[in-house]
Amino acid sequence: MEPEFWDKNPFKATAKAFPPGFHYKPTTVLKTRTFYELILVDSNSVSIKHFKDPKDQTLNTHSTIQILKVLQPRHFGSDLNKGKRFSVPFDPVGYTYWDYVDAWTKVFWHQNTRFKHSWLIYFKTNTIYNFPNWFLQWWDFFGPIPEIFPETVQQGFAQFERQYNSQESRIPANLKYFSSFALSWIFSWQYRYSKTEKTNQYPSLQRHAFVKWWTQFDSSKADPEQVKLWFQSHPEFLKAADPETSVFLNQKSHLAAFLAGSTSNEVLAKNLKEVLQMLQQEEEGSSSKKEETSSAEEEEEDPFYQNEDDCFGICLD
Repeated sequence: MEPEFWDKNPFKATAKAFPPGFHYKPTTVLKTRTFYELILVDSNSVSIKHFKDPKDQTLNTHSTIQILKVLQPRHFGSDLNKGKRFSVPFDPVGYTYWDYVDAWTKVFWHQNTRFKHSWLIYFKTNTIYNFPNWFLQWWDFFGPIPEIFPETVQQGFAQFERQYNSQESRIPANLKYFSSFALSWIFSWQYRYSKTEKTNQYPSLQRHAFVKWWTQFDSSKADPEQVKLWFQSHPEFLKAADPETSVFLNQKSHLAAFLAGSTSNEVLAKNLKEVLQMLQQEEEGSSSKKEETSSAEEEEEDPFYQNEDDCFGICLD
């Protein structure tokens, strides 16, 4: 915070630095929050509604934003720097893909004169979303946290994590869970000054975000049973079976086929010989795994590995 902008009320301080209606550094005064809202609405990415105070029609008390889709670069066009025109008259007349990316953040930087405004954010039902990589950073800041989940949703999310093939997907489990079950949450923010130990230094101005659960949502739509049904309809997202279990079941089916096909003593003897060979191979494989496990245990006993946790949690700043 620079001395000429200082005020003990942070909202008054930003009013000295930013143009009217801005709560972010303007690259140009034409790119207002309304400009970024129009980008998301005109591209059919979101649906937004603003609600007024019945006693003061100039005051937005809260807003809702439904996420319909998030455009990936390939959906925008071959040139991300080439502007797309709005479908309605506006100045500026269009926007680039980089404006579109910025819109997902700057559209939320709205406050009313009482400094009390909140957003209800929710996904659309029966929609498969294809999120670009940059949207994952958006989710980290604007998305909900497990601490606010009601018990039913905590149980449903735990079930989802157990079944979701996170290793094969770049989309984190919580984002996939929320978008797949059209969950909602409330987001709000406030300005705050950071604490400083130096008395002769002005504190830095920070934006603090808050999230909470929307209690009117029917959380039974995302309970463990609904999660199981969802994976039955979307097996492509299901975690693969345990490899050792798959091998065992495969061998079991082979043994059953051998014994079922034994119509004579000669055939039975041949099949039993193959069974013994399979069991021997399995035993050798098991011995190999034991050797690997023993080697890993020796590594864990090494003083170097015993001390590696001592480095965790150290801040060099």
